[in-house]
Amino acid sequence: MLLKELEKHEVRDFVKLMFECNEELKRIFGDEYLGREIMENCYKSFESFEGIFVLKGERILGFVELKTSEIKRNFPLKPFLIMGITKGLKVRLLLSYFDKKPKRNEVYVKHLCAHPRLNVEDLGGTLLDKAIDFALEKGKSVISVWLPVESDFVDLCIERGFEIKRMLESTFTQKHFGRKYYYLLQLRLR
Repeated sequence: MLLKELEKHEVRDFVKLMFECNEELKRIFGDEYLGREIMENCYKSFESFEGIFVLKGERILGFVELKTSEIKRNFPLKPFLIMGITKGLKVRLLLSYFDKKPKRNEVYVKHLCAHPRLNVEDLGGTLLDKAIDFALEKGKSVISVWLPVESDFVDLCIERGFEIKRMLESTFTQKHFGRKYYYLLQLRLR
């Protein structure tokens, strides 16, 4: 397995795995194929993939997408308008619900995914270790991530020293994402 930064020619496989790992995305878009097309266009519009790391074998097996205050990367609105103005705006806003703007000393884990048919512990552990290394390289002291309470990644985070800072119980998230409970986990590096 190779852990490396995402490249533009890999975006299609990256987005495909994103939808395989993330039931919330399927629910938000309703139409998985249209959702994949929109997300692919969004990612291909980025000039840099700094902070997006993929684990590759013959294909992408997992990935982590990290944000810092220096990494300015937002989804453009235009690709979503193919769904119509109202639905497109709604989907774009729902995608930003857990998209936290990191503080100056923080790395925020926007997406964390391991192929659902593979060993989440091994792949997820490698990806979390990369997030920690990235934070240290950037001189950051905190890593934060929102995860569904039942996610396998919660235990992996706790094993690496993350603490549960907050639990969200929300009928809004249940309605739109299909899950009512989420944890905000944080790791202090210094």
